[in-house]
Amino acid sequence: MRTRVFRPGEHGSAAVLGPLEADVINAVWLADAPVTVADVMQLLNQRRKALAYSTIKTILTNLAHKGYLSKRASGRANTFAAKQTKPEFERNVVDGVVSSLLRDYRNPLLAHLADELSADPQAIAEFERLLAQRKTSRR
Repeated sequence: MRTRVFRPGEHGSAAVLGPLEADVINAVWLADAPVTVADVMQLLNQRRKALAYSTIKTILTNLAHKGYLSKRASGRANTFAAKQTKPEFERNVVDGVVSSLLRDYRNPLLAHLADELSADPQAIAEFERLLAQRKTSRR
């Protein structure tokens, strides 16, 4: 599962998925177990404007086709489960975006990171600690 589009103006999973897809996958992660369309509908309708059953079913099916969820028949219903935890998803998004930026815009990216980190001594210390850790583990 590859990140195809990154929308910098959006927040959270909506930066990679559509806003409704982000809401649905967040509900699946929140449940932390396989869910049915009805389960997701109940979770979402507690937090936002009600969505139709068919809308949620379509979004879950689309997320399964995109490789983010697994889909399994369970009697007359289907259950859906996340193929990755939220932290794994976030890590893959960051890996995809940063790898692309390093490949195509290495110097501007490094200059930007230096600019951003230079204003925060704690961030510099954390970055230096991570670099040292990586250097040690590669030996």
